[in-house]
Amino acid sequence: MSQREGECFGGRRREERDWFGLVSFGFFLILIGVMFLVIPNFFSHAETFVKSLNQTEISPGSGIFLPIPTGDNTEVYRAIMYFCLAFGMFQIIILILRFAIKSSVGRKAGTLGGIVFWLGAGFFASMLVTDGNKNWFLFLAGLVVSIGLAIMVGSLARLFARSE
Repeated sequence: MSQREGECFGGRRREERDWFGLVSFGFFLILIGVMFLVIPNFFSHAETFVKSLNQTEISPGSGIFLPIPTGDNTEVYRAIMYFCLAFGMFQIIILILRFAIKSSVGRKAGTLGGIVFWLGAGFFASMLVTDGNKNWFLFLAGLVVSIGLAIMVGSLARLFARSE
């Protein structure tokens, strides 16, 4: 085997398949299936939620309109919250397994960022469960913050790993 066959572009060794990524995707799909089984009439709740969305100007005169749900959508919010929290907890297990088999720093950092996103999204979704539509824009902003935090945490983990 030549030296070229074991390398990818840029002279780096080619990494093996990310089996934990595939397991995470499988768990993601299973969790969606479980949500449909556990929550009675989930399709009708989801349909009611989608039909209740109205375009609302976020600030008078701003010209920026976002959808906001009306009515009681607690079951949908609860499903979102449980899904995010369950997937975030599963990502913690994946991170522990990544440390156990000594996965690459990039994969560990990506999983850590995923944990931050999913648990953050679950936290903001819990606000919807407790206070309903009053916190809708807070939930949307929380998702954006969770994405930003996930990127920052993953980047910091990679940075600190390189400095060691």
